[in-house]
Amino acid sequence: MRSNAAAFVLTVSVLLCLQVQLQGQETWRRTDPDSAIYLPRGQDDRCNQQVNAVLTPRGTFVVVWTMASVEGRLDQRVVVSRSRDRGRTWSRPKVLDGQENGNGLLATYGFPFLTPGTGRIYVFYAKNTGQNSVRADITGVCRYKYSDDDGITWQDGETVGMGRGEFSHASPEADPNWIGIYSPIVTSRGAVLAGFARYKAGPDLHKGIPYSQWETEVCFLRFDNILSQRDPHNLRVTVLPESPRGLRVKRTAQMDWCNEPALIELSDGRLFVVLRTRTGYAYYAHSGDEGKTWTQPAPLCYTNRGRRIFNPNAPMILRRTAAGKILLLHYINVKNQGTFGKRDPIYLAVGRETLGRKQPVEFGQSQLFMTVHDERPPEGTTNAQIASYSSLLEHQDRLYLFYNDSKCYVLFKDVTDVIEKLEGMDDLPQERNCDAAAF
Repeated sequence: MRSNAAAFVLTVSVLLCLQVQLQGQETWRRTDPDSAIYLPRGQDDRCNQQVNAVLTPRGTFVVVWTMASVEGRLDQRVVVSRSRDRGRTWSRPKVLDGQENGNGLLATYGFPFLTPGTGRIYVFYAKNTGQNSVRADITGVCRYKYSDDDGITWQDGETVGMGRGEFSHASPEADPNWIGIYSPIVTSRGAVLAGFARYKAGPDLHKGIPYSQWETEVCFLRFDNILSQRDPHNLRVTVLPESPRGLRVKRTAQMDWCNEPALIELSDGRLFVVLRTRTGYAYYAHSGDEGKTWTQPAPLCYTNRGRRIFNPNAPMILRRTAAGKILLLHYINVKNQGTFGKRDPIYLAVGRETLGRKQPVEFGQSQLFMTVHDERPPEGTTNAQIASYSSLLEHQDRLYLFYNDSKCYVLFKDVTDVIEKLEGMDDLPQERNCDAAAF
């Protein structure tokens, strides 16, 4: 009898799993992607996020993301997939790093960098070593892997120093608490910079702290010799700004929250960054000395003295195209909806430089870019959301979006025509002006 009951339970479980898979086969197409980079196949791969890509000199897309059963679980790992036919088909994901033999030392939140001229690919990521002074997937050293054969095989690199600041734990044995979500940029003067958020460490190196106590600031990694160093084990890195404090925005009177910077270079050589905050709005800052010092973060507005740009506690995508357009993908959340803010739909605002004014970039009205109509996929483990922790890549005047649907499906889409069609439209709700005193 017991064996019959066990068989019945197993059969029901298999049927339910098949039903979810069949539903998912239809759901992943709802944003009209060109292809699926990866669709979940079981229970340990249902959370997929932080999708970043490079295009190699051989014409191969190499895409890196973080995979887990559920965000923050000990099976979280950094994976890579390749496409040799410009996104039509994709290789099965290869695990670059994750826990081994159940030791719980997860790897997470990787971002790639393609070295111009050599084709070498680096992937930088956070590697947990057993500590947890915020959350396990945020507490870890910065390590990297590298590939010299178009992303087919990968070698171990070294550990990159993340510097120390006011938010660092007092113990010299403490691992940093951080997250970086976008690939480095190369400036016109040859600097290679990537933004990251540093989290304020909790008092204990192994207990973590609740989300309500988290504080963050924004800093930058400058890879000083990555363009010229042939030995991949001898990278030098500097942490900016040159201050014990990073960029900060008030979360409450006593707490700060400034996170997940999206970075570009303007045509006059200044760096311009947009910042995730917990104010309900996007913020920005800029630097005239390649990240050594920065302006005080301020609310990002459509125009100088204009309306603030909505964005809840969620990441944004910022890209300056070869033609000089500045693309901002963000969310509109008039009311505070949930701890992390509502991340569906996602909107596009197209900007232009206004270099002589206080805010050196101004934007046209935001247009609806993509939505999943607030419906979570059947395999999903998070709230319904679209293109959070995703990235744009430009090649030969085409723009490619590498994105996730509800941190579940990993998808690919040429969005060039969509962006061109949306330019000039106006469907943004009216909202109050920025504080004119700031100008």
